[in-house]
Amino acid sequence: MRKTLFIFFAVFAIFLIRVQFIPKLDLKNGQLVRVTGVLAEEPQVLGNQQSLKIGQFAAITKRYPEYHYGDQIEITGEVETKPIITLNLPLSSSNYPLISFNTYRLNQPELKKSTTGIKGITGIKGIAINLRIKLLEIYKRVFPRPLDGIVSGVVLGDKSMISQDFWQKLQQTGTLHIMVASGMNIAMFSQGLLSFFLLFFKRRSAIYCLVIVIWFYSIMTGMAPPMVRAACMVSLIYLGGIIGREAEGGRVLFLTGLLMIFSNPVLIFDVGFQLSFLATAGLVYIQPLFCKGKVLGNNSNFTSSLAAQIATLPILVVNFGQLNLLSPMINLIILWTIPFILQMGMVIGVLGLLWIKLADLASYLVYPLLFFLEQTITFFAKITFFQIEFPKVSLVLVVLYYTGVWWWVRQNV
Repeated sequence: MRKTLFIFFAVFAIFLIRVQFIPKLDLKNGQLVRVTGVLAEEPQVLGNQQSLKIGQFAAITKRYPEYHYGDQIEITGEVETKPIITLNLPLSSSNYPLISFNTYRLNQPELKKSTTGIKGITGIKGIAINLRIKLLEIYKRVFPRPLDGIVSGVVLGDKSMISQDFWQKLQQTGTLHIMVASGMNIAMFSQGLLSFFLLFFKRRSAIYCLVIVIWFYSIMTGMAPPMVRAACMVSLIYLGGIIGREAEGGRVLFLTGLLMIFSNPVLIFDVGFQLSFLATAGLVYIQPLFCKGKVLGNNSNFTSSLAAQIATLPILVVNFGQLNLLSPMINLIILWTIPFILQMGMVIGVLGLLWIKLADLASYLVYPLLFFLEQTITFFAKITFFQIEFPKVSLVLVVLYYTGVWWWVRQNV
């Protein structure tokens, strides 16, 4: 208990120090601002709108023209300040908070895309982004809607081809996570790819090659927080094996979270990072308890889904305001298809780069799985009885919930 508290306060102190180096912007609501920068992650597309972020600034604009990860854009709009967190020391003045962090939304934005765009990005990053664009074009040509969106979502984490209707179905059924490129993607190809490299290199060199490929894939998928978290964890695990250190999942997760937050403290307020980090924590700490008791059987899809659901419940409720009680069962029914869709999607992409007709032929092998996945999600989205909507949840309840989960895990380890 003392060790846990010491680590918590030590990490909190480091976080406070790091936060002080975040640039403080003196902006007022309604002030006209122009921001120029490169999109560090793929814009979030929903229906006829897309949400873009450059640093602390966000803007929501029309679906078209489309913008993508790596584009250099200029946004002009009226600032709306959105305080994320303000923390004051006891008896201290509110004018001098210990932590004060804001994000800024640009209303009525006017966007201009740089003439350089993707062409201005060179090196490995430029190659990865161009490859991503080519793969998206292949999926769009080979598959009809909404199947093209499913394949691009599973393989690349891209959501630009997902319709608003199907997005809502994913949200209603608690299956949005299948559209996010994350640790599951890396886990599915890393071991096989390592075995391939071992045919040509010694183990140390093969691991280096694998880590390079993992980070190339992370860049190609848009460097979203879940993907970066997964890439960091897998890299630490494999590199730890080189120096003879056995990696424990919880420690690697904790170290990865520290590295990511230290490099970019804003991530701690990012919903994608929160869900990815907590879902992985659920797999590391909660799922083994289910397997240990064997009360829920040995089905890994069901126990992993339930563990992730328990770990992320408050975040889902706070940010989305709804929960589907059938979500673990729905995931049990559909998750087995994801490895095949991911692997076949990658194969179809490679074949499409060689000759589009080969991709057309190979696509017929994955059509049944895509149809099954789409129809299953559509069917359960119509069952509204188990879809519960929640009122606004206070931070106190969230803290109490995670304290209870932490105590339960401690008692059963």
